[in-house]
Amino acid sequence: MDAIFTWKDLLPHGRAVGDALCFTEGFTLTAPPRGAPQCSLVSAMARYEGERAPHISFELALPDYEKPFYLSHRYRIGDALAYIQQCWRVPPRLSAELSLCVHVDVPAGTVLYLNNFDARYATAPRDHAIGPRHNAHLGFLGMAPDNTMPAFELAALCGFPACIAVPKVTKDGVLVCLHDKTINRTARNTDGTELSEDPIYVQDLTYAELLTYDFGVQKRPTYKGTKIPRLEDFFKLCARTGMRPMFSTHPALPLEKWHEVKEMLIRLGLLRHFHVKSFSPDILETAYSVLGCEIDGYTLDTQKMEDNTIEGLLATGVDIQKCRVGIEIRAENMTKENVRRVLEAGMFAAAYALPRCDFDELYEKLISFGVTEFTEDYHCSMGLNY
Repeated sequence: MDAIFTWKDLLPHGRAVGDALCFTEGFTLTAPPRGAPQCSLVSAMARYEGERAPHISFELALPDYEKPFYLSHRYRIGDALAYIQQCWRVPPRLSAELSLCVHVDVPAGTVLYLNNFDARYATAPRDHAIGPRHNAHLGFLGMAPDNTMPAFELAALCGFPACIAVPKVTKDGVLVCLHDKTINRTARNTDGTELSEDPIYVQDLTYAELLTYDFGVQKRPTYKGTKIPRLEDFFKLCARTGMRPMFSTHPALPLEKWHEVKEMLIRLGLLRHFHVKSFSPDILETAYSVLGCEIDGYTLDTQKMEDNTIEGLLATGVDIQKCRVGIEIRAENMTKENVRRVLEAGMFAAAYALPRCDFDELYEKLISFGVTEFTEDYHCSMGLNY
């Protein structure tokens, strides 16, 4: 997929210095509404000189609408020590009427250098070993209906190296992706009308019956006609794009379904990239009994760190010497002391539910605590210099 913005779009805004373009002031790149949804990129090699880092942000806008349809937070550009490969990913346009603006801020006293690095789109590698991990929660649900193929595809296009899905089992035993026990919140009738107030449980419907509902229109008319995906559809997307598949399971899957999941992962070559998350140590213990240390690892989620959180995870028998094992805490409840306890136990510390606004300060604080993994609803962080 070609970048919407390429090197030639940067030329009018910079001054040539050898093989690089030099920028001492900020600039904006604008792409008018056009064609079908696609990933937008600005590709370059970047470094800067100065005490304050340059930043990049983007917005999607609708004509005759005062506020942006979508506004990102500000991402830090470059590295002061060396050139690094840089791909600035912004969300695909969801419809033809949306325009795109990319804002580059160069603080006073800072010089930004860009070297040409035009390239076709590619997702981040699965084996992401440098820097924090960023996981798309239920797909890129800030812009698409959660736990659907459009949301998963957006996550891949925007460069997330991992994506979290929540599995459920239908009446006829099909593994599908759905967050809630019922379909009432996310599904609509085929004509777009809301469902009855009576709860409709996914376990009481066959897969064929689920296909009669619309799982996209409630988010935005653009997604009208979206069907509930099978878990295998999600796995196949991960195999095709390089995104690591993750689970967040609630309630527990039957034991035989864990074996079915393992068979799917082996068939698609994804087993060692798979990661299991849950709020229940018992669920992690069941998953470990089937998947063992053959997968990427396990994460225990918790709203707030309790005195017995670490002990509860260790009691599951998951081998923290052979697996990546972590504890994920709601971002607003994370403290330096909590993170220290997790790290000293030999685990990684993760954060979820980061706010849509006022993101930067909290993100930097959590990084300073030692947090190395983030689950996000709104921010496409990978490929944007973190």
